[in-house]
This record gives sequence, C-alpha cells and structure tokens, in this order.
Amino acid sequence: MLTTRVKTGGLLLLALLLSALAFYFLGDDGFFAAQFSSEETGAMFLEIGVLFLLLFVAARRVKSCQRGIANALICVAFAARHLALFSVLIAGLWLAALALIGRELLGDRERLTAERAGRGFVLGAAAWIVLVGFFSALHLGGTRLWRILAAFVCLAAFLPPLLRYFGEKGFAFSYHCTIRRETRTESVLSAATVTAVLVQLGRMNIAIDYDSLRYALRSPFVLDNGRGIFESLGSVNQVYFYPKGLEILALPLYTEHSFGPVLAFSFCLGIGLLWLLFDLGRALLGTEGAKRLVFTAALIPGVMNLSISAKTDLITVLFQLIAVRELLTAEQSSGRARTEALAFAASAVLFTLMLKPTAIVFSGGLVFAALLYTAVFRPRLGRENAAGEERNETEGKNLRGLILTPLFTVLALIAVTARTVHLTGYPLVSVFTGVFEALGFHGKYPLAVLTLPNAGASLSLPERGAELVRRLFLLFLAPIGEEGLHIRIAWGTTLIPVLLAALLLRGKKRDAEPKSDARAAALFGCLLAVQGGLLLLSLERLHQIDGNYYGLFYLLLLIGAFLCWKEESRALTLALMPASAFAFFMLCLTNWAGARGFSGYGGRAFLFHPHGRIVRDVVILDGAEPIYRYVKNAPRMRVLSFAGEPECYFLPCDVQSYTDLEGSGGNVYLVRSLDAFKDFLDRMGINCLYTDDEFLATHERAADIIRYLREEESIEVIIQQEGNALYRYHRAN
Repeated sequence: MLTTRVKTGGLLLLALLLSALAFYFLGDDGFFAAQFSSEETGAMFLEIGVLFLLLFVAARRVKSCQRGIANALICVAFAARHLALFSVLIAGLWLAALALIGRELLGDRERLTAERAGRGFVLGAAAWIVLVGFFSALHLGGTRLWRILAAFVCLAAFLPPLLRYFGEKGFAFSYHCTIRRETRTESVLSAATVTAVLVQLGRMNIAIDYDSLRYALRSPFVLDNGRGIFESLGSVNQVYFYPKGLEILALPLYTEHSFGPVLAFSFCLGIGLLWLLFDLGRALLGTEGAKRLVFTAALIPGVMNLSISAKTDLITVLFQLIAVRELLTAEQSSGRARTEALAFAASAVLFTLMLKPTAIVFSGGLVFAALLYTAVFRPRLGRENAAGEERNETEGKNLRGLILTPLFTVLALIAVTARTVHLTGYPLVSVFTGVFEALGFHGKYPLAVLTLPNAGASLSLPERGAELVRRLFLLFLAPIGEEGLHIRIAWGTTLIPVLLAALLLRGKKRDAEPKSDARAAALFGCLLAVQGGLLLLSLERLHQIDGNYYGLFYLLLLIGAFLCWKEESRALTLALMPASAFAFFMLCLTNWAGARGFSGYGGRAFLFHPHGRIVRDVVILDGAEPIYRYVKNAPRMRVLSFAGEPECYFLPCDVQSYTDLEGSGGNVYLVRSLDAFKDFLDRMGINCLYTDDEFLATHERAADIIRYLREEESIEVIIQQEGNALYRYHRAN
C-alpha cells in the first residue's frame, strides 16, 4: 500500500501540474494579458499583499487576548476604505435580526452556534416572507412599509436577549482570555482566509453583474412597486417571475442612493456559509481540521465569487448546506432530537425552492441521496451505542422546532409560489413551463412556453461523449474561449480535480474507524455521488454551462476529501497548496461582472458607495438627463426601452427592455407583427417607449416597429435629445 507521504507527494505533484497547465491554457487564451493590462489589477495585488502582511503580523505579534480586536480593526479599516463598512453593518444587522427572531420564535436559549443560528435563520426568514405575503395580499407595499416592519423585527429580535443578559449579569461584561500562540502555519492560514474574504469585500461595490442590474437590484420597481409582490407589473421575461425569496428578504435594504446594503447582504450570507462550514467541519474533523477546511473553501471562486452578487446562488447553497448539517445532526442523534433535525433539514430544502427555479434539481438530489443512504447504508452500519442514544433522547424537548419551522416554511413557499401562479399560471417557470403544460397547466399572457434543454439531441453517442469530455476539460482544468468565460467567473479551479484525486487515494475504510465516522462518510458519499451525477447530466444536456451551478458539489467534495483524510488534514492542506495558490490568484482576477481591481475611495453617498449618482451620471453622459428626471417623478410608470443593456435598466421606474421581449426567456412572437406588439403594449399597460438611436441602428426589427408606430401616430414624442427619445404610447380604446 502507498504510504501517506507518497500519496501526499503525488497529490502535490498533481496539483502543481494541473495548475501549471491551467495557467498555460488561460495565458494562451489571452486572459492574463487582458487582466494585467489594467493598472487597477496591479494596485489590487499590492493592497492584497499589504493586507495579508498586516493580518499575519497581527497573528504573530499581537497577544492572543487582543488578536481578535486587531483583526477586527484591520477589517473595519479595509471596509471603510472601500466604502463597504456601513453597507455590511446594516446588512449584517438585518441578517442577525432574522436569525435571532427565529431563535425567539423557537424559544432557543442555548449557546449560539452556527447550527442554531442556521435554524433561527430558516424560521426567521420564512416568517418574514409570510409577513410580506400577508401585507401584499392586502395590496400594501413599498420600501417605507418594509423598513417600518423591519424596525419592529429588529426590536423584537435584539431586545429580549439584551434584557435577559442584563437581567442575569447586570452591566458587568466579562472577558475570558486564553493565552495561546499560533504556529507560523496557523498564522498563514488564518491570515490567508481573512484576506480571501476581504478580497470580495474590496470589489463588492464595482463587481455588479448583469443579472443583478437587470432584476435583483431593481426590486422596488419590478417586484414591489408600492402595492405588494402580487401586483402584475406588465413584465414579460421569465426572470421577473423566478422565485423571489432572496429579493423579499432584502426588501428593507433597498435605497436609491446605493446598491451597497443589498450586495452586502449576500456578502454576509457568505460569511455565514463559512461559519456553518466551520461548525460542520469541527463536528467531523475537529477544530484544526475545520480551520483548514474553511481556508480551502474561502479560495474557491465558484463559491465565494457569488458572495458579492445579488443573484440567488449563494443563499441557495447556504440553505442546502444547512440541510446537510441537519442531516449529519440527525445521524448523530436519536429520538426527538433526530426528528427535530430532520424537520429542519426538510424546511431548509423547501426554502431553496423559494430562491431559484433550478434549485428543485440539486435540492431534489439532496433528498434522493438522503433517502438512498437511509434505505441502503444506514441499516448496514447499525445504530450508535446505547449511551449515546440515551444522551440524545433527552435533547430536542422543544416542540416548536417540529411545528413552527415546517409550518412557516410551507406558508412562505405558498406565498412565493402563489405569486408565480398568479402572474404566470405556472407554479414554477424557466425551463419547467413545458413540463407543467404537459401536466395540464396553462400559462398566462404574455409568457412563452420553454422546454427542457437537450444540447446533445442532434449528436450521435460518440459525439455526445466527446462533447462531455470537452466540457469536463473546461470545467475542471481550463475554462477558455467564449464558452469557458461563463465558467471562469465562478470556477472551481484546479482544486476540484485534485480533491477528486485525494478522495480516490484515501477512500478506503480504515480498520479502526469509529462507527460514527463510517456513517458520516457513507452519508457524504451518497450526497456527493448524486450531486456528481447531476453535474454530469447538466454538462450533457445544458446549452450553456455556468460555474455558479456547482457550488454545492464543490463544498461536498471538499468536505468528503477532508473527511477521508481526517487524521492527515494537515498533509492534505499542504498537498493542495499549489492548487490553493492558483485558486487564490484566480479568485482575485475573476468575478461575475468582470470588474478589475478594488472599489474607488471617493464620492460617498451617505457613507455608502454612490451607485445612484453613478447610474445617473451614465444616463446624463448618454444625453438622456431630461428623460431620467421625467420618469423619476413617476416611479410607477411602465416603460419599454429600446436601448442597450444594462444601461437601459438605469431609468428609475418600471422599465423592461426590448431584449426582454425577443431574447432568452422572452416571447419573440410579440414582435413578429405590429398588431401583436401593440396588443402587448395595451394589455400590459405600457405607458411610454424609450429609444436610443445607436440601438435602433443595430436592431432592424426594433427600428421598424418604432417607425410603424410613428407613421400611424400611436406614439408621440415627450422628450427628444442627443439620439434619445421618450414617447408616450396611445393605447387602443
């Protein structure tokens, strides 16, 4: 048999080889030349180096009692420098309020852990969605209402714990200090982990991706325009009818001055994910193994790049990881405690269905894997010892977790699904509309029916195999070319194939392996195998592969590999170092928006990054300032924009683009004839059309539509300036 040293050396060489190959392929594709042609990239790496040195010196030179304060001061200074501090404070406060109100509803008075915070967050978030759904059913809404309700939630969340604390201890604060000096390796890992997290924070305000600008950051106009989330706002594209759980949770955070608080909400969710991962790792690997696990996870762009996007991918992975943590707790428990853990796991899985339409696939994989483990592996591995069972029987006495959490989660799911059904006629949109049509559902105008993708339908079996191998190459080794671009922005990097190799090398069961470890390994083996199968299926069927699809697979693979190397987690971390260094390098260079460097340091808007002012300036530079000011005074105005994306979404009203109609997720038949287009404008209540001459010059059909409408005097000019025009549409009587 191969010794641990030989295996470690082999993995180290493999990591070095794969990282070198990936570096070569990406360099040959021109990626690095494009990145380093910008001065912002060099300045970013210089700042990262200084940040890492400060954190490392704090870990080595500052006394352990004061080390946390020193690290906090460094993080605060960095966040303030990049205009992210107050956004993070507000978003973090709201996230904590949701978790704490959930704990209050559960009556949980135990010491706060990541698992208990996760349970509170599941219930608190579900309760908030139910509250929003209730007021929306009464046709009440608007940012002001949600902020008032959020203020009451914060009071109800923070006051009871504070009153209990002061009632027990008065105003005397105790501070427990343990003198401990970290090793040099521990200091490097801790400094690198915090640095990797702060890299995301440093560019949060400028790395705003297209999807976020298109719908996630425009919820005050396209989700709740003053009358709740159930109002039909004349939308046509399916992205506006996706499950809006994240957007509903973030409703109190929207402000016209800055996108910062909404983006910071995702960032705080990313911190929560790492905390939960540490808690899970500590239960499986011990404290030191958990630190190494979190260090590696923080470097994976396919997970952490999602923490600065208003998209729903990261919060979906968080709830899926909460479900995984509860499944592990259920395996370590019995009696009522086990039942309670399974209830929370089921609630977390159900919650993912409120976040994104494709969650039904990967969350369904979690359910299938759990059932597979329960039916096949759990009976073979037997039960825990009687003492352990007796200890666990005394836990979970509170029935609230068994009743309230599933109840509020189901009610919240009903509210989110009811919105989709009310507006579209389907319980779920995206590629599933064709499935629901076959089941007897009928969509509402103007939604188009989409079918399940099958990219390889026209290929022979050998061609399908070759295409699958090519896509695996893009996903695991070198995301190059136009197709690789969508993977590169949220890539697993070469860490993933090296972790797969580590799993295979260390996958055999040890003779003296405790039964609890064997059960955990079997559980994660089932979870990983099913997610791996879904990964292969998606690679074979989808027309476009995006890196954000596989965050759960990356984390399960990471946990599984470290679990198999439980006694040698330090050796595994060292073997991964070449791939970890390359992953950190790619983490710094990639993000969803393709932004380079860090956020600027000036131009504050009430202590936030001035996104509102920047958006206005872009519109002004385009010559559309009068149009911007006109629609700003009528935020409920419905405008159809014939202009380039994403700038066309900068108008402060309910605006959708021509691309929303004839592009992906839209309904191209609405622009096939002038009568069909006018029927759409009439039925959807469109008030105005906004046009940009440059856009019309490159879109012949759009230009024809505007010309025909002008000729028959269906539209009249309100404002026209520098190639931009705003027309009032005269609806048919």
